[in-house]
Amino acid sequence: MRVYYDRDCDVNLIKNLNVAILGYGSQGHAHALNLRDSGAKNIVVALREGSPSIKKAEGEGLKTMGIAEAAAWADVIMFTMPDELQAETYKKYVHDNIREGAAIAFAHGLNVHFGLIEPKEGVDVIMMAPKGPGHTVRGEYTKGGGVPCLVAVDTDASGNALEIGKSYCSAIGGGRSGIIETNFREECETDLFGEQAVLCGGVVELIRMWFRNIGRSRLRT
Repeated sequence: MRVYYDRDCDVNLIKNLNVAILGYGSQGHAHALNLRDSGAKNIVVALREGSPSIKKAEGEGLKTMGIAEAAAWADVIMFTMPDELQAETYKKYVHDNIREGAAIAFAHGLNVHFGLIEPKEGVDVIMMAPKGPGHTVRGEYTKGGGVPCLVAVDTDASGNALEIGKSYCSAIGGGRSGIIETNFREECETDLFGEQAVLCGGVVELIRMWFRNIGRSRLRT
């Protein structure tokens, strides 16, 4: 297992790229503000027309763009919107607008791993996934720490995709605590298991039901 820290990352790489954060919810808010505070010069928040998040993002000093416009402008466009909205958004606004040599990036690997998004040829496909909710990513950063991140490369069209991913993770605080190299499959499947089977109580409920229906009678015998 490869683990990187700030000393292993060139944070200046992401500082000089055009970065579009697609969505301004929990993760998008944290990514955009952490990147800005790390010195990234060219950040926009990409939002649909009429989104209530436009006012919020601009109120925190961030520039906003429409999604199609941001896709054409960006060197890196990061999907932080909910998984179920990503495929349609990519097809409608990003696929035909993103430039060859640019990168599409994800905070979770589901849409790429399960083939819901099929990226166009000639673009990097990267994942930079903090292992915590957005408010923690932001909170730990502002306290001088950071939430560990996963980094993965699905397509390295530029030959520099991993370095871009490491730089991005470092800029949002991940290099302070560790950036773990993985792949889209491992991140996606372990994340789904952790959220659905453990965090949301699936395994716990199975054990409880087993005890209620089977285990209790066996204990009596």
